[in-house]
Amino acid sequence: MLLNTAEFQAGSYQPRFHQIDLDKDILNKLYKEQLQNAKQRGLELIYNCELNDSKILADEYSTIHIFANLIDNALNYTKKGKVEILLTKNEDGNVIVEIKDTGIGIAEEFLPNLFKPFAQEEQGYSRSFEGNGLGLALVKNYCDVNNALIEVESVKNVGSTFRIIFDKNNKIILN
Repeated sequence: MLLNTAEFQAGSYQPRFHQIDLDKDILNKLYKEQLQNAKQRGLELIYNCELNDSKILADEYSTIHIFANLIDNALNYTKKGKVEILLTKNEDGNVIVEIKDTGIGIAEEFLPNLFKPFAQEEQGYSRSFEGNGLGLALVKNYCDVNNALIEVESVKNVGSTFRIIFDKNNKIILN
């Protein structure tokens, strides 16, 4: 994560845009990879694809890392209940991926700091969770690379929803 962050800070990350199928190429694979992890933690992991066509124009490497990080976080910060991955479209025809959990949630006052490098809600040696505070900063950078919007809804001790919105009119120029 440190190397990927340094790449962004140096402006040296070179995305490679092409058409990818979010369902087949990324989300279904991540779901299958994390299913055993969820079961071992006593969590339910659910994946629903409501689309017949889930192709988008994006950089595959960064898109994989967006969802790998968000799904991993959802599992890590959920002690009981479930993590849901939903692939759908909104009324404007934009492709939407939601990752919802019944985890610890995020305090409303911390949300403005959520995507800053090294930002963590709990600080110090007594914090409850591992991590370096770079994951969500990278997710935000990767969303920016792909012209995707990231939204977060969270209630402390109830859970969180991370929503990634890929614009159907994405104007990324293919090389």
